[in-house]
Amino acid sequence: MSISPAVGEYLYRRLKKVQREFGMARLELGTILETIKNNEFLWRGRAASFNAFLEEERIQPNGAYQFMKVAKAFVLDHKLSNEELGDIATANFRVLELAARVITPENREDVIALLSALGERDARASLLEMEQESQQAASGKPAQPTPVKSLMRKFRDLPDDQRSAFLSQVAPIHAARQRNASADQRA
Repeated sequence: MSISPAVGEYLYRRLKKVQREFGMARLELGTILETIKNNEFLWRGRAASFNAFLEEERIQPNGAYQFMKVAKAFVLDHKLSNEELGDIATANFRVLELAARVITPENREDVIALLSALGERDARASLLEMEQESQQAASGKPAQPTPVKSLMRKFRDLPDDQRSAFLSQVAPIHAARQRNASADQRA
């Protein structure tokens, strides 16, 4: 199927517009849900709990809470303008969730610039670095790298039999490295 350059350009512009509208709709949905959650009278009578309300409305709770967290940070707490929201609306939502954890009044402009200028991988790396710096400053000691924390959390969540299976796979590798290190020290 051959498409003229003019049609191709139109489709590309349309893609970018729809992508932005979709991102803005996610932020709007998160804002609406956060408002409903915080005002019991808006969901009470429709359901016994807010989670039951989400279920009744066929809204997946994990996604809803993710949307709400992002909307709370950017729309309700930091009151980004529509233009600023439009700039970040097309960012990957996991990256937006990370940015919602990191954003402060002091770094607001930097976070917005990162989200609007960088691709997903670079934005995530920069935001993780900002998060680690803020954790380190708060605790006064070096923070454990986020991938290590994530791995440890996943390990702790495993049932005992799966932990044992994992350790039986890792232990021989670790033992071999220890033997090699000992041999190198003796030589």
